[in-house]
Amino acid sequence: MTVTAQAEQIHPVDDASPHWSDSLYFNAWDPQARVCLLTRMALLPNKPAATAGLLVWIDGMPGYAYGHDLDHLPAGNWNGMQIGGLTYRMERALQTWRMELADGEHRGALTWDGFSGVFDYHDNTQPLPRPVAWGHYEQSCTVRGELLLHGRRIAFEGVGQRDHSWGFRHWAGLTEWHWITALFGTQRSFNLFHVVQPNGTVTVNGFVHDEGKDHPLVAVERRTQENAGRTPETCDLQLTVANGRTFPVRGTRVGLGVPVKPGDEGSVVHEVTMSFTSDGR
Repeated sequence: MTVTAQAEQIHPVDDASPHWSDSLYFNAWDPQARVCLLTRMALLPNKPAATAGLLVWIDGMPGYAYGHDLDHLPAGNWNGMQIGGLTYRMERALQTWRMELADGEHRGALTWDGFSGVFDYHDNTQPLPRPVAWGHYEQSCTVRGELLLHGRRIAFEGVGQRDHSWGFRHWAGLTEWHWITALFGTQRSFNLFHVVQPNGTVTVNGFVHDEGKDHPLVAVERRTQENAGRTPETCDLQLTVANGRTFPVRGTRVGLGVPVKPGDEGSVVHEVTMSFTSDGR
């Protein structure tokens, strides 16, 4: 399906559940500065509420975190949304987005510019489970800008991923899920949603960007080793795309894992940075 510029805006509320949300997520990695980050905003119109957060790893260790919650919906749309000290700006639909941080002495501005297409998860053969999202798309990007954290000025130049999700986001409605993304410069990237539901159903969603083309995933073999705290230590993948080609991937933890509680339902998401190899990349 073709993702339109209108899809980049906030989606209409189609369910009365308090779990209904509309969210944006961005991550980024600069191999020279050895800085990795993730940031997310979510609107929950039926509560109403909104939340925004930013987590930064420096040399594999969590070096900065910011979070802000609202008990109301902020004004505006995704082309210019501010929650506390975080602001997201859509500069060009389907292509260019900007994040700005203003938290006292901690400041920054980064721009995500897509090098892959905008991949709609409806283009996978299996639907994404509704407890994850009713609609979802992803894009691989270059990321450039600057951060000022703890008095250190970081000129950022790397790669990253962005997504947009909307619908019934019910974290506790799933047995487990593995959201895995890796970027090998701009030559190759992939994103995988591997979800285990309470009835035992396992779904595969995502894509591989390779040689300038986006290939829908149709199957995956995944073996993940976790430590006693359930933080992933290694991850072995065999990704199969629609034309039958396979991509082997090996991941190893390189940073301290951070457990994140996304809501009040008792679920825990283990965020961890990993080093990935694929076909010598």
